[in-house]
Amino acid sequence: MGDRANFGFKDSKGDTLFLYGHWAGAEMLHHLATAVAHAEPRWNDEGYATRICISQLIGQEWESQTGWGLYVNHIADNEHKVPVIDWSNQTFTLYEEDLQTVVFSLPLEKFAEKYSRLVMV
Repeated sequence: MGDRANFGFKDSKGDTLFLYGHWAGAEMLHHLATAVAHAEPRWNDEGYATRICISQLIGQEWESQTGWGLYVNHIADNEHKVPVIDWSNQTFTLYEEDLQTVVFSLPLEKFAEKYSRLVMV
């Protein structure tokens, strides 16, 4: 049982770090967009931007031994389409589980504006 989702963060070398959340599927695009909006001052620094987003998504659950995991270049168990943030191209792309089929793509700013409840400055 769960609501499994994966969130991808692609770096300039083409590798993607996936954050797996066992209960992360509900409002996943809103939560990711809010995390991306929080990271906006660091969008040009992929290491910091990724850390900020992951911190925002995990929230107070850092000390839990279950619920969240990290994977490189592959997703964990999944029940949703897979969002990927590409810092180099400053884009958000939603993929089918095969990570090849694009559902839709937006510039980061548009994604954050549309799905976040934060006001972008």
